[in-house]
Amino acid sequence: MSTVHPIIFKKFPTLAELTETFPGIKALFFDMDGTLFDTEKYHTAAMMKIGKTYKIIPPYGPEEVHNLMVGRADHLVFEIIKFWENFPKHWTTKDFVDEKNKIFLESLTNVSSDAYYSPKIHPLILDARAANFKIALVTSSEKPVTKALLKISGLASYFDLILTRDDCPKHKPDPWPYVEAQRFFGLSPKEALIFEDSEVGYQAASASGSHAVKVTWYDAPSQ
Repeated sequence: MSTVHPIIFKKFPTLAELTETFPGIKALFFDMDGTLFDTEKYHTAAMMKIGKTYKIIPPYGPEEVHNLMVGRADHLVFEIIKFWENFPKHWTTKDFVDEKNKIFLESLTNVSSDAYYSPKIHPLILDARAANFKIALVTSSEKPVTKALLKISGLASYFDLILTRDDCPKHKPDPWPYVEAQRFFGLSPKEALIFEDSEVGYQAASASGSHAVKVTWYDAPSQ
C-alpha cells in the first residue's frame, strides 16, 4: 500500500496561496504548541527539569522520550511516565500537570516573546478574518497555559473558537477536537484546513476528514 506524505509548509503561507491549493476552504484550525508558537522546547525543558529533580529514569533514550511526548496532552503523558523509575508515586494527574505547567510558564518569563512567537503569522490570520473565514485554536494544552500564551501574543481576540485539553473528552491523536470544531461552525470536513506540527496532531487532523498540513516554519531558517 502506498504511503501518503503530508503537505509540509516550511514558511508562513498567504491566504491566497492556501485558497489556491485548497479550493472551497472556509476555516483555518490551528494547533498551538509548535504551530502557532515555538514552545515545544519549553515543554520539553519543563519535563526534563521534573525528571532531574526527582531523578526519574525513563526506559528509553532521549529521542524516543521526546517523540512520545510531543503533541500529546499532559494527562496522556502522565499515563506513560507514571510507571518510570523514581516517578513520585503519590502524584495525581493534577499534581503532575500543575507542576509541569508552573515550570513551563516560569521559563517563558525569562525570555523575550520573540524567542517563541513570530508575528509573521498575523497577516494570514488578519486576511482570513477579513475574508470571513472561521478561525479556531485546537490545542492539547490546558486552559491557563493557552490563555497566557494568547495574552502575550495579542492573538486571543482573533479566534472564533478555542478548544483546550480542558474542553475535550477525547484528545489527539483522537480526531474528536477537530470534529467538534467542524460541528461548532457547521462545516463539512473539507471546508476546514488544519495546521499541525506533530505526528500525534497530524493523525488527529487527518482522521477528522479535513485538509491537514504539517508545518515546520519554526524549524526553518529565519524568513
